[in-house]
Amino acid sequence: MRRRSGIRNRFLSVLFFWLLVSEASHAATPHFVFAHYMVCFATYGENIGGYEREIQEAQSAGIYGFALDVGAWSGPDTYYKSRVKLMYDAAESLQTGFKLFFSVEITNTADIVDMVTSYAGRTNTFRQGNKVVLSTFGQNNLDWSNSVFAPLKTNGISVCFVPHFWSDPVQELPGYADAVNTLQKYGGLLDGLFLFGAAGLPAQLAQCNSNYTRAVHQAGKIFMASVTPHYWGAAQYSAGRRYFEFDGGEGISLQWNSIIQNQPDWVEITTWNDFNESTYIAPIENPGQYESQLQTPVRYSHKGDFELFRYYINWFKTGKVPAQNSPALFFSYRTHPKSAVASNTNDVPVTWFIGSVDDTIYTTVFLPAPAELEITSGGIATTYALAAGNQYVRTPFFPGDQKFSLKRNGAELLSVQGPAIQSAIQVYDFFPATGFAYGTNSILGPPGNLRVQPAQ
Repeated sequence: MRRRSGIRNRFLSVLFFWLLVSEASHAATPHFVFAHYMVCFATYGENIGGYEREIQEAQSAGIYGFALDVGAWSGPDTYYKSRVKLMYDAAESLQTGFKLFFSVEITNTADIVDMVTSYAGRTNTFRQGNKVVLSTFGQNNLDWSNSVFAPLKTNGISVCFVPHFWSDPVQELPGYADAVNTLQKYGGLLDGLFLFGAAGLPAQLAQCNSNYTRAVHQAGKIFMASVTPHYWGAAQYSAGRRYFEFDGGEGISLQWNSIIQNQPDWVEITTWNDFNESTYIAPIENPGQYESQLQTPVRYSHKGDFELFRYYINWFKTGKVPAQNSPALFFSYRTHPKSAVASNTNDVPVTWFIGSVDDTIYTTVFLPAPAELEITSGGIATTYALAAGNQYVRTPFFPGDQKFSLKRNGAELLSVQGPAIQSAIQVYDFFPATGFAYGTNSILGPPGNLRVQPAQ
């Protein structure tokens, strides 16, 4: 009995030691926030000034770097190389410490080696210790050890590998067991695991992040969670152009609150600029201005989502709830009723709806003190008496102008107008329009103020 007890005690001592090591490693891991960047889109045009602008905007919200999604390298789409070079040149010219790393979406291992080798020595490449960070979107079945890591090691490059690997069988919304199985199958390759979540309802995405955080931390590895503002598969014609209802700021807040509660090591926003799946938070007013392929349907500004993300990024990175010294308002809504029929009979209707999809304006209001919110939709005014704190309001919408006003004791604190809602449409457009307004001296504003935060 004493021998068994001794073995058990030694086992528990070893187990306790490794739990302490694991906890210490996660406690020592800074809370970085990245954004998934689709290199296939040049948000402000293919020039160094455009990329500098994006970096400044991202840093103003507390984003530490971009994960560069590369869909080709040596060809057939050769613009990937030129755009990656411009992005790196822009980051270096700004000298603000903005970091970059690759999220591989190609199968040519020689191209992967060339890509990483070409930029491993650049100042703005993101490293974990002395290792170059590398991620993926899928690509589970590549021979990473022999065809990627071995040649890189020959070149003197060590890799911190934090991929999004698909579960087996593939699940868009994987569970805890999927994470465990992935870690068991690929654990020898991985320094951590990334979960690319987008196509799901906010509560589902939050649960996936929670499950993966637990499984990956139990394995003693880095976990990079994801958070997304919205999802519409605009180009997924064979899949009914599926639309997920995120409930505006409610869905964003739900995901971020779960992340803050569960404490993954890093977060990757999915995405910065995927203008085909409505997941973008880049605060550009009109993506179609720089990319002709994005002009129809209209990609409305997601600057309201961007500003709301700023609040939660601050909270996640500092561990402290941002102070509310003045009011802030964020809105999100579609610009035509769900039942509207496009006059262009060649356009494909949206037939796959996930969640409760209603003709609703979603308003998020941060209030340091009670106030009255007035929303005028198509000439119909609705007033709400709101208590102090973070408030979420749903209002039926009507075609016409959309106006928002916040008042206290008859004095206007802020006001903003969003795009009009159309009763007749030429094409289907389920990209939400978003916007925001800040009261005087808001810690989050003023609008358009690029307060670049140096890397830390």
